[in-house]
Amino acid sequence: MNLKVLVICALMAMPAIAGKIVTYTATSNVSQEEANNAAMAGVAKQVSSQIKVDQTLSKEETTIGNKSVYNENYRASNKVKTDIKIKGISVKPVKTDKGFKATATLDMDEFTADIQFKMKSIQKEISALEAKCRKALDERQYLDAISAVESAKPLIQDYNYLVNQLGQVYPINDSHRLKHNVPALEAELVHKLTDIQIQGPTEAFTLSKPDMQPWDVVVSDKNGTVSNFPLVARQGRNVLAEKRTQENGTATFTLRGINIDKGPYVIVVEPAISEELLKAAGLRQKFEVDFKVKQARCAIRLECNEGGSICSALEKSLAKKSIYNDDVPGAPVLQLAVTTRSGQPIEYIPGKFTTPYDVDVSLKGNEITFIGSGHENGKKESDAVAAVLKKMDFSKLQKQLDAFCQ
Repeated sequence: MNLKVLVICALMAMPAIAGKIVTYTATSNVSQEEANNAAMAGVAKQVSSQIKVDQTLSKEETTIGNKSVYNENYRASNKVKTDIKIKGISVKPVKTDKGFKATATLDMDEFTADIQFKMKSIQKEISALEAKCRKALDERQYLDAISAVESAKPLIQDYNYLVNQLGQVYPINDSHRLKHNVPALEAELVHKLTDIQIQGPTEAFTLSKPDMQPWDVVVSDKNGTVSNFPLVARQGRNVLAEKRTQENGTATFTLRGINIDKGPYVIVVEPAISEELLKAAGLRQKFEVDFKVKQARCAIRLECNEGGSICSALEKSLAKKSIYNDDVPGAPVLQLAVTTRSGQPIEYIPGKFTTPYDVDVSLKGNEITFIGSGHENGKKESDAVAAVLKKMDFSKLQKQLDAFCQ
């Protein structure tokens, strides 16, 4: 007996696309449900490449001697899997003499209604933003114009994505194209921003503290001062303040937390707008306020009853913050107190030991209290205490002594 098996992949259906209606007719020898599913899968496959359909016709030929016997078996496993919601589809059974038959119909207008509604909504939103931008440009309210343009840009991308999705399943014409004038409005905005000027103090400041007295900047264009214009003041990468100009075009900066120890010794004021707009408008020429630092001398009368090495280490560390032990009338009296806790000695080389110490330090006077701590190793307790004092930051004490500094 010779057995021949022939497997043929065949689409047992008849598709039809007419205008905005998509139809598909499919048959099955299994059940009406299978025919229905096959018809739905056929419609879906025409509108989305994400459909997976498995339909197989198996034909077997068995030869016994000089006689052949044929056997046909049709298997349909239809799974509708798509990233597009199948909306507006209807399925009707079709009478047939053999097996089962069904026709699926898809109304493309209903199927794409959600996408087209989103597109129309975006069109309205962009048109409203364009009107807002136009009004802001006419009134020289550049912050509002910038906000409108930057809000419109991602909406254009969203709309184009939807058009691309719609075009895969629906005939596109000019009515589906986004109508907007955002690039021209942005170009006009950039042109107007090139006229912006920022003016302020011309003399350098002298600082003895990390704070600045109030100072003003004025923002203007060729038509006069500009209100509600966003500004930012930076020291290096550190943002110190953000302001908007008042009705008269001025903004007042009262800066705190300036780094007077490491600099940079310049405050930069520039428009608080996107880097892209800054470059396009040529506004990289920032307004700069220079300052120099004059450390104030803070006098104290130090009472240190510890060993000479500890008192010396303390005075040297205080001097880094311009705090000096001087016998000056009116200088506050500060008393040093030190407590330590030692750990187990550590043998760092054979026969040589060092001891870890936790050190607590306090300097107290009339309405002045400074407390600090540290951890160091030392052959002697005084070595560890001196090492802690050398590394201690007395910035908080310096702030408390502000009234005694000149």
